[in-house]
Amino acid sequence: MKIHFYQIEITDGRDAMSDVLDKIYLLSLEDRERDINGKTVFLERNNKQGGLYEMDFTQRRIQNGPGYSRRGEETVDFDLEDDAGFGEQTAAIWSPRGYLVVQYNHYGVRPSTIGVYLEQFLDKGDPGNKQPMLTLKPVINDNVYAKFIKSQRQTRFSCAINAGAITNEMAQADIALGLAQRLRDNTSAGKVEISVSLGEDKRGGPLQGIRKIVDSLIRSESVTSLKVGIKADLDATTEVLDLLKHREEVIIPDDYLKMTDGLRYDYPSRIEALRREFNRWLRQRS
Repeated sequence: MKIHFYQIEITDGRDAMSDVLDKIYLLSLEDRERDINGKTVFLERNNKQGGLYEMDFTQRRIQNGPGYSRRGEETVDFDLEDDAGFGEQTAAIWSPRGYLVVQYNHYGVRPSTIGVYLEQFLDKGDPGNKQPMLTLKPVINDNVYAKFIKSQRQTRFSCAINAGAITNEMAQADIALGLAQRLRDNTSAGKVEISVSLGEDKRGGPLQGIRKIVDSLIRSESVTSLKVGIKADLDATTEVLDLLKHREEVIIPDDYLKMTDGLRYDYPSRIEALRREFNRWLRQRS
């Protein structure tokens, strides 16, 4: 099992993250459900332990699913009620220090979906105020990201984008994703690669705007590669940083996890693995 680390940022919101999670905890499972991109998502488990919020998010898939198969027999349907489907679960833990660790589940609830889900429980206050936003930003290795931020010059950047996963909302929020969406719609491209050579501003300094673009691209799960050419000072040679390659992650061996009779990794072993690695990671950042 692979896990990734994120920072949660809330802008223009009156709630702290703990307020949001406490609010969801008081709701019934049915009232926790939200429709996100046509799929039902809900926070199935929410437990506070030792200052950490332990969670299990579920995405219910009703449209289609696997069949029941065993050796020597034809595949048949599962016997499901009309309103039942297949639940894909993703464990996560949030620390009041502002960090979130998330289990990687390609078919389950993805981190960007968790962000959209949690945002829907924010206190929006006066309807005339700007919509509060909650975003998850992947944690990049400190040394690598510091090099990018402190560099005197950014010479170029390139990214590869999974065009099929871009929504209209994502395209409107980021210029690179908007371009990729237009290329996808016009050419049916499944993957778009963008390479940009950067100039300097009129004062001869670095283009500060590139930092905002790169930070936006880091947040998107549609971006599968992100490289930036930098110079530590104006006379230095160019160094290429592969930012996504240096995203903070931990691989947990599958034999650390327990399997249920239904061939699912159970929640206790998943959350225990996350808690152990998260505490170790947080100690390193103290």
